[in-house]
Amino acid sequence: MSALKDQGLLFTNALPKSRLGTSHASLESYTEAIIEQSGNTDHDIPKEFSLIVLLTPRPPTNPHDGSSIGILLGKKKRGFGAGFYNSFGGKLERSLDEDKYPARGAVREVQEETGIDIPLGVMEDGYVGALNFTFEDWEVNRAMKVYLYCVVLTLSTEQRGTEDGSGSALTLNPDGSTQVIIDPGTIRGCDEIEPIWYNNVSDIPLHQMFADDTLWLTMLLSYYEQIFQSHTTTMKQSQEYRRKLMFDGWFHFHPGGTDTNQILHHYIRINKQDDAIICSSSPPNVKLMSNTLEKQLFHALHKNRITSIKEFKEAWAMANAVRKFLRDEERMEYVIDVAGGHGVLAALFLVLGRKCHTATVIDPAVVKSKEGIQRAWSPFWNNPNNGRDSEQKQLKYRHECLRTGLCAELEVIFKNKHTNPTSVLVVACHACQHLTDETMQIASEFGVNVACMPCCQKDHDGSWKSLAKNMKQPVAVTMDLLSAGKMLAWETGSRASVKYQVKMKLIDEKITPLHNRVILCKALDRNDDDDDKTKRAHAKLTKAYSRAHKQQGKEREPQGRHNARAHSHSMYDHTVSLLTGFCIGIAVSFIITFKSRKS
Repeated sequence: MSALKDQGLLFTNALPKSRLGTSHASLESYTEAIIEQSGNTDHDIPKEFSLIVLLTPRPPTNPHDGSSIGILLGKKKRGFGAGFYNSFGGKLERSLDEDKYPARGAVREVQEETGIDIPLGVMEDGYVGALNFTFEDWEVNRAMKVYLYCVVLTLSTEQRGTEDGSGSALTLNPDGSTQVIIDPGTIRGCDEIEPIWYNNVSDIPLHQMFADDTLWLTMLLSYYEQIFQSHTTTMKQSQEYRRKLMFDGWFHFHPGGTDTNQILHHYIRINKQDDAIICSSSPPNVKLMSNTLEKQLFHALHKNRITSIKEFKEAWAMANAVRKFLRDEERMEYVIDVAGGHGVLAALFLVLGRKCHTATVIDPAVVKSKEGIQRAWSPFWNNPNNGRDSEQKQLKYRHECLRTGLCAELEVIFKNKHTNPTSVLVVACHACQHLTDETMQIASEFGVNVACMPCCQKDHDGSWKSLAKNMKQPVAVTMDLLSAGKMLAWETGSRASVKYQVKMKLIDEKITPLHNRVILCKALDRNDDDDDKTKRAHAKLTKAYSRAHKQQGKEREPQGRHNARAHSHSMYDHTVSLLTGFCIGIAVSFIITFKSRKS
């Protein structure tokens, strides 16, 4: 813990510079440093949050204690960051359209955590920028984008203006601005957070707050201290100052979360009114980065005239969906892209996967642009700081049909007896029904991971078309669910001693309308007995079967070899019926679940 002086305010509990990381003068320098640090930037779509700083120009007690402003902080009681102090806010709820209108989420979070009702218009006017967070242990901690608001409250026990039933009142100032008046006695917390006033902002417990607060929050508080240090400052002047202050902050954290609470790199830009790039209030239309890895990769392809933006975005979305599902980088050491054409999808795994060293494209067609992929993207996967010898990373092409090419390539991989089948991933983007079925079948025979995004789905024998019609579901959706159900069947992967965990993810339909379902299949050890759910279900089935046949066994004693043989056949037929019903149940449950989610 150390003291930090920022524009006149002395923050006695500020974290030392050794925990604040390297400061960068530009976003380009910040991005390059992250790539050098870990070999990649954050590739996930960040989770979106709101964060609201609540200030008052007149603290509730002793307004002459050396500070012209007070701040309301919340102490977390449970969950992530328990014991830490923070401003108020939380995750934006898409079901309430808060991802489109972040100020709505900010209003809701403040009301839930403090009981203070802030009008939407006031919250929108209080928007002061965005903070972006990435983490070195990105497999554990997802990227975050935080919409930042600052609202100045007036504390008074007198009820003026229009009451809203929560101890808050609204009134119009002579200049036309809206003033929020709060009775401090009505402020309450919740089971998650306890609100606490700090009359002197210099004393806020920065040593018990997230490390980034020592950087941007001290800037914001110092700025408002200058505004309100004179009691003659009008509300109109304060609002003009507020509009001028806009944060564009980027923070990359050390692994360990709250245990380490340490920043590796940061970049902060304070945008003035003349050049503010994030002043939109509903909602701020801000790009994640002016030079994100996604943009760099696309522009490199575009310069070589390789692919359209639609094809690139499809491959980018599918690659990220697969990586989020598999998570373990060791499951993507070898990647085989079936019918991959120029090889953009396969190459993406080389770029994004720190442990992916070989990507093979299987396609009978010889695409001229394949050389452009190597030329455009090899600098990205040949980065010597990516944690693996760059010479081991290679993009290969095998010009064969699926039936021969995929089996042959898998056999080549498994010539190395030390290769684990679960370290291999087979992918197929926009694979027709026939190609999807064969890809999954071959992959399951070898016991490897597989992911397909089907298209042109057809019910060849007409068995499911009528069911899809009766359930008012497209045939394409039904066939995708059946394909996923096949991978869940008991016998799938049995020859390779694996079973499959299967999920279906949807990518943005704006990128790929209609055909946006990705079937994800993770190969697991079939002999693994750690699956408690399977063991409990098996025990219940065995018990029920035993009870059902106990009475029958008492009444009918065996009558020779013929009766014993007949009884054996009866048990076999009954078992087959049970398994058949179970498989059908899986398929139907997939359809019902998908329908309920869609509705």
